[in-house]
Amino acid sequence: MPERHMRHHRQGPWHDLHPSDDLPPIRRVGVGHGVRWVADGWALFMRRPGLWLVTAFLQTLLILLVLLVPLLGQVGAHLLMPVLSAGLMVVAHRVQYNEPVAVADAFTGFREHAPAVVNVGVWYMLGWMLIVALGLLLGGGAALSGMAVGMETQYEWLGVVISVFGIILAVTISLLLVLPLVMSVWLAPPLAVFHDISAMAAMRHSFAASWRSLPAFIVAFFLVALMLFLTALTMGLALLVVIPIMAGATFAAYNDLFELPQPVTAAPHTSGSESTDV
Repeated sequence: MPERHMRHHRQGPWHDLHPSDDLPPIRRVGVGHGVRWVADGWALFMRRPGLWLVTAFLQTLLILLVLLVPLLGQVGAHLLMPVLSAGLMVVAHRVQYNEPVAVADAFTGFREHAPAVVNVGVWYMLGWMLIVALGLLLGGGAALSGMAVGMETQYEWLGVVISVFGIILAVTISLLLVLPLVMSVWLAPPLAVFHDISAMAAMRHSFAASWRSLPAFIVAFFLVALMLFLTALTMGLALLVVIPIMAGATFAAYNDLFELPQPVTAAPHTSGSESTDV
């Protein structure tokens, strides 16, 4: 058996039907599935809340420690995000299918498929850097233009209007560019982990799946954004719950958007029946 097929400690239930080089087809789902994914994330959290809370705490602590590193903290945090997400996908998979699971599974992204998920982090970081640079360029240019108009003419109000309009336009363009970046990275970790594909292939399939079900993706995106915004009311403590819900929602969307065979559960034994393996 090729070495890459031996990396998973526990293969997904679809492995025999969908080898690494044969990704399952992408489904198109309705807008209501965006809400369902978040609800499934909550349900997955409630199955093992203690495990999820400890996992989220340790991953958050790791990110905070990395952010303390001068200059390179932000870069390191962006690189870590997909790696940690890959570990959360393994935890979600094992909780979903009632497999043995431990907190250490949340960090398997550092051991299994590390090149692929790290490369996803590299592209994610570069994407953010380009978006931020473009936003600063457009917003700063608009502000300087407005100041110049206000100083060189007697219409100060026109300079203010130009500055405000330019900054709003820069923010809008940046937000529009963030969506395709998130669409490309969103499902890349589970695709890389469960199907042994490269970072670019995983990001391409993630974007394609998100695009085909764009309304559902947008609903889920804004629900998660709302939860992240509300965490500010708890001084960030709610992240310990929001992170597992996000992970569960991502895993639910991955299973929903890709036509993965469902695991076969054995029927309970009764006195008048018996089961046989074919």
